[in-house]
Amino acid sequence: MRIIFSFLILTTSLFSCGQTNRQTTIKANHDSLRIVLEQMVDKDQEIRRILVDSIGIDSPNAGPYIKQMMDIDADNQKTIRVILNKYGWIEQSKIGGKAAEAFFFTIQHSDTTLMIKWFPEFKRLADIGEADKVECAMMEDRLLMWKGKKQIYGTQATVFRDDKKVAIWPIEDSRNVNERRKKIGFDLTVEENADRLKAIYNEDEQLPIRSKR
Repeated sequence: MRIIFSFLILTTSLFSCGQTNRQTTIKANHDSLRIVLEQMVDKDQEIRRILVDSIGIDSPNAGPYIKQMMDIDADNQKTIRVILNKYGWIEQSKIGGKAAEAFFFTIQHSDTTLMIKWFPEFKRLADIGEADKVECAMMEDRLLMWKGKKQIYGTQATVFRDDKKVAIWPIEDSRNVNERRKKIGFDLTVEENADRLKAIYNEDEQLPIRSKR
């Protein structure tokens, strides 16, 4: 009886030790990933701040900075693919809010392939409070725009009109868009967002003919 009891204690101890080591390893991985992901956010946002606030996206001097932005985006996308393939989309409670933004910014600034693949997981995490709901809404709008459909929250602006001016992409049920924005957590109305983006906003805007499905 004592031998069996001692064996059980030893087995339990080994199991507990294994669990502790595994948890420590996971935490260490998350701590290391947090540093990498936060650096990705800094690079992504800094080059865009320079372009928008200092140079001007339409400036004749913007070319080299746009090239730098594209290079940063490409490097970030390579890194995020490795992380996603190994760990999946990591919950923000495990890596912190800023590090979690790296998933959003990098994928939002990538092509549709990566976005379509990972948006459902982003949405699932946002619904349970493990990812940012506002950022998730922005990605949903961008996907809809790329599919030639009306967006939901009015976050996306582009050149699609005959006058070649930047405008807010058409919105589904635009009369109630500000209620939806407020509910999801946006600070600005769609009109204020349009001003921020220096974009035209027409609540009756229709999809361009080529985009209708």
